[in-house]
Order: sequence, then C-alpha cells, then structure tokens
Amino acid sequence: MEETVRRTTAWTLFIALLFALTGNAHIVLAAEKPAQQHRETLAVMQMLYGIEVRAAHRFQLFSDRASAEGYASIAHLFKAIAFSETIHADHFKALIESLGDKTATIDLSSIKVASTDDNLAYASTTELAEINSQYPRYIRRIAPEGHQQAQQYIEYAWEAEKHHRKLIEEMQSQTARLFNKVLATFGAAGGKRYYVNQTCGTTVTELPEDHCPVCHMPVATYIEVPKP
Repeated sequence: MEETVRRTTAWTLFIALLFALTGNAHIVLAAEKPAQQHRETLAVMQMLYGIEVRAAHRFQLFSDRASAEGYASIAHLFKAIAFSETIHADHFKALIESLGDKTATIDLSSIKVASTDDNLAYASTTELAEINSQYPRYIRRIAPEGHQQAQQYIEYAWEAEKHHRKLIEEMQSQTARLFNKVLATFGAAGGKRYYVNQTCGTTVTELPEDHCPVCHMPVATYIEVPKP
C-alpha cells in the first residue's frame, strides 16, 4: 500500500513538473514579454504618441495666437482640434503602457507659431500629409503583428484627421477674402459649435442623431468644446 502511494505521489510530482516546464513556461513567457511580441506595434505607437502630443500642443498655441489676434472663430476651431489630438495621444499612451513600456518625454520647445493666416495654411498642409501618407503607412506596418486595438486607434486618428482637414478647408474658404480686421469679431458672438467624440476624437459642428459614424458609440460620448 505504501509503495503504491509513493509511486502515485512520485508520478503526480513528475506530471506537475512536466506541466510547469512546458505549459506554464509558455504562459509565463507570454505574460512577461508582450512588448517582444509586438515590437513593431510598440515602435509605431511611440512614434504616433509623439506626433499627437506635439500636434495637440501646436494647435493649442495656434488657438492662443488666434485669440490674441482677435480671430475668435479660428481660435475655437484650433482649440477643438487640440482637444481631439489629446484624445489620440491618450489612446497611444495607454496602449504603450499595456505593452509594458513607458512613453518617451516629448520635446515641445521647437514648436513655433506664426501669424494666424500662416498657421491656418500650415495646419491644412500638415493634416493633408497625414491623411494621404502617414496613417495608411502605419496601419500596413503593424498589420502583421495583429494587434487589433492598435489598428483601431490608428484608424480612429486617421478618420479624425479627415474631419480636421474638412473643417480647416471650410475655415480657409470662409476667410480667404476676408482676412483682415473684419475678422476681429467674426465668430465672437454665435458662430459654430464644436463637438469632439471622447472615444475616437472625431470633431463635428453638428451632433449626429444617435451614434458616432466613426466609432459607433452613443451621441452622449461627444463633448462640446467651449470657446477660448
């Protein structure tokens, strides 16, 4: 009887050890090294985090300059875009941390502002470049690693940039022939209202009827951006 018990105990310990060396070992390795499984995704997230942090800061500076120059409606638009870019930066930061890494410190000292007219033109050029080249390239780059959340966050940012470009182009068309002192009070009373979806960063001037067309979240996920 005792011999049987010893054999059973020894066999149980052997099976447990074997499982620990095979099954559990793979589980532990997978848990300890998520960043190694998504190296390309992590690299892209770090890059996009820096881009979005700088963009948010730049547009806030643009908003401050437009307010100082008396262009209330343009200042409001820039502030709404800055809010949207911050949402994307927060997304990328959360994903970086979920992969076991930390976000890099972003140098903002090189960001400069010009006149509101020049800032508006720069915003249009930058947004267009991001839409046409950057985001599609990033999506292709991380696709092989299959990180669905990362792909979704990039797609959210991409769609938001398309909305930004449309809003900027509309503002440019409205101000192209009127960029003078007449605009000092343009939009100060009344004017457009800007809403940003807190899930995907989509920026609109009118709320959708029931849900966001980009992330499909309820209309309650939009927040109105107050005027500067």
